[in-house]
Amino acid sequence: MNKTFLKGILLTIATLVGLANVQAGDSNSDFSIANLYPIDAGHSYVGFQVKYMGYAKVRGRFADFSGSVYYDPDDISKTSATVIIKTASIDTDLKWRDNDLKSANWFDAENYPAIKFQTTRVQKTDAGVTFLGELTMHGVSKKISLKLHDNSGVMHDTRGDSQVILTGSTRISRNDFGIKGERWSRIKEGIASVAAEVEIELTVLGKRINEENFRNWVRNAERPPGRIYKVVNESGLKAGLAEFDQMRGNPDGKVNSGALNTAGYMLLKEGRVTDAIAVFEHNISAFPDESSLYDSLGEAHATAGNLAKAAGNFRKALEKDPDNANAIEILRHLNE
Repeated sequence: MNKTFLKGILLTIATLVGLANVQAGDSNSDFSIANLYPIDAGHSYVGFQVKYMGYAKVRGRFADFSGSVYYDPDDISKTSATVIIKTASIDTDLKWRDNDLKSANWFDAENYPAIKFQTTRVQKTDAGVTFLGELTMHGVSKKISLKLHDNSGVMHDTRGDSQVILTGSTRISRNDFGIKGERWSRIKEGIASVAAEVEIELTVLGKRINEENFRNWVRNAERPPGRIYKVVNESGLKAGLAEFDQMRGNPDGKVNSGALNTAGYMLLKEGRVTDAIAVFEHNISAFPDESSLYDSLGEAHATAGNLAKAAGNFRKALEKDPDNANAIEILRHLNE
């Protein structure tokens, strides 16, 4: 299976998911973009451990992953999450072993570049909370349950940002996903060299960067985002966009889409939604192939309450990047 064909499959699946009710009670009427918490990978962890020769515990992790958590502070049963993991980012602290794990002997990262976990339902009992969901790996999808050990609720860190932390674990059999590792699964002295059962540990920190902290990103007017933001405030939106165009046209300026996107997000966080929409639209006209820019415009339209336009832009984000986990997660709630 080649990469282009696989991406086509992922896009089709993601679009269907965006058009369907995944969880009972999901509807436009109670959707709020403020409940969306993009995963902060720097403070999150996707790890595993498996027994070697029946006794030794070999641990590893995936370094490259993205996703979003939709967290309703009034009802955790409405929580949902999407996590997409880059298979080739596996790290067990041993290079030759990592290369073997990425090969066709195990994960076959070339043909199956992404691992996906998506919740389907949250089960709350006296014993705690369990996320029921679907894990897709090595081209195989299986229903799994992730027992939640810790749930922070909505907290605020020292910089004033909102965050939600969820920690859970589960056990799976790699054989169920066709990950055989035949050379390392042979029986010796009654023990498989590498056990079939794998324990997975997942810690997710979802974060919304709020106005107070985000302002630091535009405080320095010597840097492009700060310069654009300053011109918008002092001379108006039209002048700010012209400033960006001039910067972009300067071969020495090296100004990319991030500069205007940052200025636009500052306006959005200040409640200047109409201006933010205009900024994001201008950015898309300059960089029409960047998935994240449609994501930004979708968020602005969702903030304005125009969920139909929001959904349209999140679908465009997926067209540009089928692994845009943020867009996938939001489309689960926008049933346009």
